[in-house]
Amino acid sequence: MELVKENVTVKQVSCKGGTQVMVDEDIIVPDVNPDILKILQLDASSCVTSKEITDGRCAIGGRVDLKILYIPDSEREKIKSIITSFDFAQNVDSQTIKTGMSADVASNVEKAEFTLINSRKMRVKVAVGVDYEVIAERNLEIAVEASDSGNAELLRENVRLQNCVDLSETDFVLKESAEVSGTHASINEILKVDAKVTDTEYKSIPGKIVAKGAVNVSALYTDNDCGVQSMESEIPFTEVFECDDAGDETICDIDYCISEIRYSVSEDGDGDRRILDLEITVGVRIKATENVSIDMICDCYEPFMKTELLKEEVELEEIVSRPFTQNTIREMVETSQGAPGISGIYDVITRPYVTKAQLMNGKLMTEGMIEAYILYLTDSAETPVYSMKREIPFSYALDGECDGDNLIPEIKAEVKHTAYNLNVAGEIELRCILALNANIIRKRKIELINDVVTEEMEQNDRKGIVIYFVQHGDNLWEVAKRYAVPQDEILKFNDMTGEDALETGERLFIPSI
Repeated sequence: MELVKENVTVKQVSCKGGTQVMVDEDIIVPDVNPDILKILQLDASSCVTSKEITDGRCAIGGRVDLKILYIPDSEREKIKSIITSFDFAQNVDSQTIKTGMSADVASNVEKAEFTLINSRKMRVKVAVGVDYEVIAERNLEIAVEASDSGNAELLRENVRLQNCVDLSETDFVLKESAEVSGTHASINEILKVDAKVTDTEYKSIPGKIVAKGAVNVSALYTDNDCGVQSMESEIPFTEVFECDDAGDETICDIDYCISEIRYSVSEDGDGDRRILDLEITVGVRIKATENVSIDMICDCYEPFMKTELLKEEVELEEIVSRPFTQNTIREMVETSQGAPGISGIYDVITRPYVTKAQLMNGKLMTEGMIEAYILYLTDSAETPVYSMKREIPFSYALDGECDGDNLIPEIKAEVKHTAYNLNVAGEIELRCILALNANIIRKRKIELINDVVTEEMEQNDRKGIVIYFVQHGDNLWEVAKRYAVPQDEILKFNDMTGEDALETGERLFIPSI
């Protein structure tokens, strides 16, 4: 008996977890900058820059970018900035990590604090959260049919797996020249430039993944009168990533990260400094999978022959369902007591977190919050910019195939788009499009049949007609395989159909072999 096999590449998680890296750094004011009188804002972001896997270890490297706004000890200048960065490193040690595996790593600044030591020096403490998943790709050969044996008895079981199509990282560069609107003054000095990826979507086609979205850019600058101004720009993008095994049904999980922002100021046709030339590097992590439903052979034998199965037990993740929801969350935000009034909004950064995910009554109950960081221009000369943080809770029930034992929910929250509006009362209306994507996973062990060995029965193995009394828990397959007889022959000999259940103590005639 020859087995016909189907190849499936599965992702097996070698180790998974999260850790926190604490970094202390002293920041010295550049010589060209005036002394610090008061710190207005410390903005910290992080990105992963390297991953190296060797036996027993995943070495992670990253970078923390700092943007510091402060009021200088200067009669003329109202606000200055310091842009700097420093590296961090973290090792993940596990005996399950092997050379040749890949790692999916994400970082996020969880906390950033500062202490002003003197007018030329400050100490910054940053807590960076690092989530990691070390992945081994394994090619499975799953028996789906038998050839060279037309009378083989086959028992099948349906399994639903994730076929891993692509695990890759890349980046692309966007270049754009943004012009200051006519109602704003020309640029004297850029204080900070922020960028975020939004409005993302994708489409998979044979051999390719087409990703679309936009990068929203906000720039804070001073004009020639040392006043604080801001400008915004949106850079749409369409990128095509090669993926040989992608198809129309490929499911993609694409994560974006702004890894570098370069900028310079140039003059417009009238000789005014009103053009901001941007070069933005966007890092991309792609996980591409396909749902595969396979009727695998879980047991087999050849009638009237001795049959030996060579099996291998493997643990796999079976995707039971993929619940999804997308909702618009609205929130009115007021300034806290004692905070300066708002003259204009510079930027709103939103970060969603899932705090609870529980399967209950056939649904995935999800709770979490969106942290909104709002930086705005004020009506105060002493504090020209001000930042505040608000937490917006959310709670949703996602429909899906969530009944059963040993189910594990994995959920990802993403703010697809953030919009804001300042009303006449000085309140900020936030509108966030929140998307929740989940995988309901069942971890299960299955036995793969690698090979089948058959041989002729010896004469003394032939038993003639056997009368068998059904034992508790017996089924027709087990009885037929035990005596190497086709199931149909047993049914025919006993005037039964395949729908008839075996009853304990029932007498069965097993035909001669």
